This record gives sequence, structure tokens and C-alpha cells, in this order.
Amino acid sequence: MRLRQNFKPFKLFWIDCQFNTLVSMLISVEPSYQPAPLLNSYSYLVGEEQTPNMTKYNYLCVKPTAQYWDKYKKVLYAQRKPLDFKDKLHCVDIVKRLVKRNKVVVVGVDLFYWIPNSVCWKKHHWTHYSFVNGYDNKKRVFYVFDESFSGYNEFEIPEDRFITAIMNCQDSPHGYMFKLARRIEKFQFSFSEVKENAKRIVDEINKILPLTLWELSEEDFNGGHMCDLLSTQIFQIINRQIANQLLFEELDEVLSLPVRSVISQCCRELQEEWTLVKNKLVRIYFSDNRESLICDINKACTSLLLKEIDMWKMLLNNTE
Repeated sequence: MRLRQNFKPFKLFWIDCQFNTLVSMLISVEPSYQPAPLLNSYSYLVGEEQTPNMTKYNYLCVKPTAQYWDKYKKVLYAQRKPLDFKDKLHCVDIVKRLVKRNKVVVVGVDLFYWIPNSVCWKKHHWTHYSFVNGYDNKKRVFYVFDESFSGYNEFEIPEDRFITAIMNCQDSPHGYMFKLARRIEKFQFSFSEVKENAKRIVDEINKILPLTLWELSEEDFNGGHMCDLLSTQIFQIINRQIANQLLFEELDEVLSLPVRSVISQCCRELQEEWTLVKNKLVRIYFSDNRESLICDINKACTSLLLKEIDMWKMLLNNTE
């Protein structure tokens, strides 16, 4: 027996698997939400973390705002229930029964065992919840939404690997089951919301600018863990600029073609220049001059954040 639910993965860009899973479901259920993930409903977050070697450092990442999550989760989900497998060896049968009943199921997995050609595969024991879209009894595989170096997509997971990834995940609960809302209101695009978000992002960036990021020790880079983690966070920023470019293309009724062209070009440059920053972080792992490279990366980061401020101000100054 082969069973797939009627959800399609959202592939235009990637922020994180929670974001992409939510918008995949939302757009699959109500196609009017196709422009919703393009909205600039995101925040730049700087937080203090501690490396495995006990070094405290400031990181930078981009996340959807709490308002975004509250709004769209409320629209999509009528109910959420935790799943706890009393015996994880039986998780295959339990998940299959739930999917057969058209339940929306996510399971906690150890990404070390999960998706080949991904940042964690056979390298890092990072964990998260992954959405199960179906299964094939004949092939003995599950269909899951997740991400690899090729982007966010649907992947086949053999049953034995499915069990291994769940058994090695220490997250609690072991998963969640969601009940979708019976009626989902249609999405209505709001340019005033875009403008308010632009003002907020400018204010957030101005608060970030004085901070120094990613000050790590030699030991922190030796294992490669921190390079992969920070590169993933910068990859989120690159993808958000892809989303911004798509957003500006939707604004043909409120932005003139010359302004739209300039702003879109700025987005493309931000994508390219943030990619250079990400590549520098990867090279730090192999470098003997890490302190100098970190200094260069911080200068580049400041320059790019200032460039994004200019981009949003251009939008605000050229609209009523």
C-alpha cells in the first residue's frame, strides 16, 4: 500500500524546517497563501550562545516574527497533541496508522541519520521535528519533508533509518499530531504591513550594528561544528534576501519599474555578498589566520546590514 497526503513542499526559499513545513501545509490547504511567506515578517536576532568548548559568543540569524507564527498557526491548526511512543521500535506502525487517518504528524529525529547530502548527515547529532507526508509499504519507506544541500523537499526515508533516527532523538515529546482547521480564511496581501515591517527591520538592524559577532576560540573551529552551525544561520539570511526579491516583484502596483529594478538588484547583491561571508566562515576551518578572518567577516556583516537599511528606506521613500 502506498499513501501520500495532499501536501506539497514549499521550495521557493528556505528559512528553517519549521517555517517551510508551516507554509507548505498552509499553501497546500489554501492556495491564496502563496504570497504569505514572501512578506517581510522576519526579525534579525542576535543572541548569546555557548560553544561546546564553553566559549560565549554573539550569533546572528533571521527568524519569522512571533506575530507571524501566532497568526498562521492559529489559522492552520485547530488542535495539537503530543506523541509519546512507549516503545520507539513500534513507531513505524503508530505513524502509519495516524497518516492513514489523514492526521498531520511530525516526529523528533536525530539528523545524523536522516537525510543524505545534508549538513548533519553522519556528522552532527542535531535534532528537530520532521513532517511525515506518507509511506509506501512495498518499498518500506516513509515520505518526509525536510532539507538537504539541494533545498527543502520531500525525501524517502527507509523504515530502518526512520526507526534509528527516532530512537536516537532525545527530544520530548517524541512528536506531535495536528488537527487542521475546518475553515481557513483566505489570505489578503497588505502593503501597509510590508511598510510597517520595513520600519521595524531598520530599527532592529540599527540596534545590532554596534555588536561584535562570532568571536570564537581556536578550539571552537577545530571540530567543524561551529562553522556548519554559523554557515546555516547565514544561509537563512541569504534565503531571506531571495524572498525579499520575490516580494518586490509582487509590488508592481505600488513601486515604479525603475525603483523596483534598483531594489531587486540590491537584493541580488545582498545574496551574493552574504554568500561570500558564508564561504569565508567555511574557510576559517582550514585557515591559520582565523582571528583576521573573523574581523573581516564582522566588517562585511556591518556593511551588508547597512545596505539592507538603505534598501528598506528606498522602498519607504518611494511609496506614499
